[in-house]
Amino acid sequence: MKKVLMTITDFTQEENNQLHDIAGLDVIFKDKADITKEDIKNADAVVGNIEPSLLKDENLEWFQSESAGVNQYLNVLDRKCLLTCATGSYGIAISEYMIAMMLNIMKRIPAYYKDQENQRWINEGRVISPIGKRILVVGTGDIGKQFAKRAKDLGGHIVGMRRREGDIEGFDEMYTIDALKREVALADVIAISLPASKHTYHLFNKEILSSCKKDAILMNVGRGNVLDTSILKDVANQFLGIWLDVLEEEPLPANSPLWHIDNLYITPHITGGYQLDITLKNLYKIVRHNMIAYAANTEMVSRVDRKWGYAQ
Repeated sequence: MKKVLMTITDFTQEENNQLHDIAGLDVIFKDKADITKEDIKNADAVVGNIEPSLLKDENLEWFQSESAGVNQYLNVLDRKCLLTCATGSYGIAISEYMIAMMLNIMKRIPAYYKDQENQRWINEGRVISPIGKRILVVGTGDIGKQFAKRAKDLGGHIVGMRRREGDIEGFDEMYTIDALKREVALADVIAISLPASKHTYHLFNKEILSSCKKDAILMNVGRGNVLDTSILKDVANQFLGIWLDVLEEEPLPANSPLWHIDNLYITPHITGGYQLDITLKNLYKIVRHNMIAYAANTEMVSRVDRKWGYAQ
């Protein structure tokens, strides 16, 4: 019988009971804060994010991440270990935040919040609509697809960017990352949902950010190091607004100059949490499917391509 160490503590008791009863598995439930190297040595598989160093030099057959990003585990897990992630869990929640922030910036809502704080009755002027806007989605995984669908419903012209060629349903145009500099110069909205990898590190550098269309909206919900935040203060004025839910340094220090950029809006990496119940339900479906598949030696979902660092 295969031993599976389950470290996710957010599922309901009924859901945990269903996992416990999967034939062929001995499921051991333990809080991730209490996990030791001995626990890992005694397990064949681990489900849930734990301290990466605990996995180093261990011979697990399978590791299931509860996050879509797995960069922290790529270099510690044995190459023979099957790696699956939570891609498919977070797209709805994160894409809804993206739509909300895009519309907030388009309609100048942050300015009205400031006016209210200062008891000022002011018309902040003209606003824009997503109708007819060229919306560039950089990263066409689950999050990118979910955002593209909602942005298209609002009338946007949706352009996707991915590492390999091929069309995806719901996108009006599709290009490879090689065309990034050209496409950011045309886009009214740039939505980044890329994972962290050696291929994406500082992809949005000074050259790319300086090439962005004047008064575009820039949003990043992928990983913080995809965008070089050290140069944001130098290029921020060319954007209508910038929203970051992910940053290179988290938590963001109180003395960071990013706090004082007027048109930069920061949320503390909350879009990919469990605040939305649908997220946790989707995660449970992935985990249960993969645990059943592990027991039966059948195909798992959300398998990570080790070369690129994310699920295909």
